[in-house]
Amino acid sequence: MTEHPNAELARRGYAAFSSGDMNTLRDLIAEDAIWHQPGQTAIAGDYIGRDRIFEYFGKLFELSGGTFKADPEHIFADDDRAVIIQHTTGARDGKTLDLHLVLVFEIRGGKFAETQVYSPDQQKDDAFWS
Repeated sequence: MTEHPNAELARRGYAAFSSGDMNTLRDLIAEDAIWHQPGQTAIAGDYIGRDRIFEYFGKLFELSGGTFKADPEHIFADDDRAVIIQHTTGARDGKTLDLHLVLVFEIRGGKFAETQVYSPDQQKDDAFWS
């Protein structure tokens, strides 16, 4: 059984992010994409446009001293979206991050168009990034 194309897109995106292949990742994200990051910290907010999303990614690595990792554990996809359960880890200022987040990627024209992040423990997430 072959994997849905949007699941394959998600796997390629996560592989590019993990390996630091920003050229591939740039090709997978729509220029006018939107990323919604919940919370009450310096990384929270809506990032509108691919360049702003890349700035957000840079913040994740900068604030975590390069330790931030996002590993997809489960990928579900249909013609319009991919839903990923992601294991997120990192270290920062003596604090550790170890959460399973849910990310919903809206996909249009074979590219990531809008992303919503859901945290099961927003207080823990905020405490790490504060």
